[in-house]
Amino acid sequence: MEQELSLRDKKKAAVREALIDAALRLFRARGFDAVTIDEIAAAAEVSRRSFFRYFPTKEAVLLERRHEQLASFRALLAAPRKGEAPFALVRRACLALATEYVARRKQILEERTIVAAAPSLVARDLELDRAFEGAIEEALGGTRRARICAAATIGVTRVVLEDWAASGARSDLLALGGEALDLLEPLAPARKAAS
Repeated sequence: MEQELSLRDKKKAAVREALIDAALRLFRARGFDAVTIDEIAAAAEVSRRSFFRYFPTKEAVLLERRHEQLASFRALLAAPRKGEAPFALVRRACLALATEYVARRKQILEERTIVAAAPSLVARDLELDRAFEGAIEEALGGTRRARICAAATIGVTRVVLEDWAASGARSDLLALGGEALDLLEPLAPARKAAS
C-alpha cells in the first residue's frame, strides 16, 4: 500500500509538472492572455477536468512558485533562532528567498517576462507582494513602524530584483539584497511588540 501511494504521488507530481511546463511553453510563445486552459491541458496531454484537479485557474499555474515561496517565507519568519532580533530574522528569510532565486534564475526570468506582459498577472503579483509585506510586518511586531519597515522592505526588494533581472540574473543577488537590507535596518523596530 505504501508503495502504491508513492507511485500515485509520483504520478501526480509528474502531471503537475507537465501542466506547468506546457503552460510556460505556451505563455512564452503566445503570451499569457492568448492561451486557454484547454490548450494547456491538451499540451500536457490531460483533460480539462484534470487541469482543475491541480490548479483552480491558469494564473495559479504561473504563480504557483510564488505561493510556495510565501509559505516558505512565513515558515522561516515563524521560527526565529534563539536571541535573533526581528529584523535579523527578516533578513535571513529574505536572503533565503534570494538564494532560491539564484538557483532557479532561468525560470524566474521567464516568469517575470510573462508576468510583466499581462496586466492581470501584474495585479496578482502585487497582491502576493502585499502578502509578503504582511508577513514581514507581523514578524516585526505589527506596529506602525513595523508596517513602514515592511513596506520599505518590499519596495527595496522589488528594486533589487528588477536590477538583478536587468543584468540577466548575472549580478550578485545576495550582495545586492544584503546592501539594501543594510539601508533598511535602522527603520526596523528594536524588538517585537509583546503579544
